[in-house]
Amino acid sequence: MVDNNRKGVLPVMRIAIVDLLFSWPPHGGADVDVYQVAQGLCARGHEVHLFYVHDPSSWERGQATADALPFPAKRLVFSPGGLTLAGVTGRIREELERWSPDYVLLTQGYFLKTPIALALRNFRVISRCYAHETACHKDILRFKDGKPCPNEYYRTPDLCRACAAESQRSAITQRHYNAWTWEYMETQAWTPDYYKQFMDAMRSLHAVIVTTEQMRAQVAELCNQIHVVPHGVDPEQFTPRGDAAADAPPVIFAPGRLEDPAKGLDILLAGTQLLADEGRRFEVRVTLPEGRSGPPWLHPLGKIPHDAMPRAYQEADISVTPSLWDEPFGIVALEAMATALPVCASEAGGLRDIVVHGETGMLFERGNAKALAAALRPLLDDPALRRQMGAAGRTRVLQEYQWDVVLERYYGPMFAA
Repeated sequence: MVDNNRKGVLPVMRIAIVDLLFSWPPHGGADVDVYQVAQGLCARGHEVHLFYVHDPSSWERGQATADALPFPAKRLVFSPGGLTLAGVTGRIREELERWSPDYVLLTQGYFLKTPIALALRNFRVISRCYAHETACHKDILRFKDGKPCPNEYYRTPDLCRACAAESQRSAITQRHYNAWTWEYMETQAWTPDYYKQFMDAMRSLHAVIVTTEQMRAQVAELCNQIHVVPHGVDPEQFTPRGDAAADAPPVIFAPGRLEDPAKGLDILLAGTQLLADEGRRFEVRVTLPEGRSGPPWLHPLGKIPHDAMPRAYQEADISVTPSLWDEPFGIVALEAMATALPVCASEAGGLRDIVVHGETGMLFERGNAKALAAALRPLLDDPALRRQMGAAGRTRVLQEYQWDVVLERYYGPMFAA
């Protein structure tokens, strides 16, 4: 650490970011978070180095070119089939011992985060939780039988082990391994010994970062220091559009992985069908495979690249997030608000923290199609209300969620302590 306190500025920290899945262009919101935090900490004078894993046989791991990133990074390349538990933990430990950071920010990863945290226990490790990975061994969604699951791995390990094993059975027997399944098998996460490692690893951490107060409860008994840090959004990338054609039917945009049952597609279709039956004109655009059958007002857009998302929001009038699971945060709601769209969102997880009901959009009871229809009616009928709520949403983003605010308000004090 270089101490600049005598100059009246905060000390410069050496911060290593360790990520098992990082890719750029991003595969999801966690990649964006890693990228923006690394870039923002560098801009604030810290020495930051990203170490990320690349497996040529996996599209999920390390699809990024280190030299093209705007901050120091090293891709840890493993040969096909060479990514082993001992290999990855040993390689990461060697790299960090050589670089000697003040802090280690352990970001994306699944079951391997436990042995990596143990291997790095001599460092100040801060684990960033992007979903329910500490509570759910099935798929980090903590969603089962069409509703949020009340179980938590550290409280009910036997139930969670059995649930995860059943969920993984088909993939394991057919050897269809994705990153999640591979880490599950390599760490033997179904064993009681892994549970002991998990508890030891959590208690060895310097701190844990979660995205909402609701998620704090999942780690409150596992780590002494917990930081609640929201995701951010770039308001210069996601910007409002000009005025839409006055006679065009309103466009409702539902972004995200809507093919996942936890995302609430059925509720969206049922709620908008009620509105169509009333004779209202609108168009519903969804990020589902093109050509999918449905009512005439449903328009699947296919998978939209990250750099094309701002345009997709700009071409809409209302954004809808009908999630059934407890969203760890709700980045799509932030992106919509930055684009000055009113957001209709279910009262699920972090969405309740982002959307201010009646001000930046409308919250509705999760799983209730009639409630979704009731939330959409005034927005479909009143363009002025859409503009008012959209403007309020963008103001909220600028005040609370743009990256400069997140970095100054949360990460600055975290590393200055």
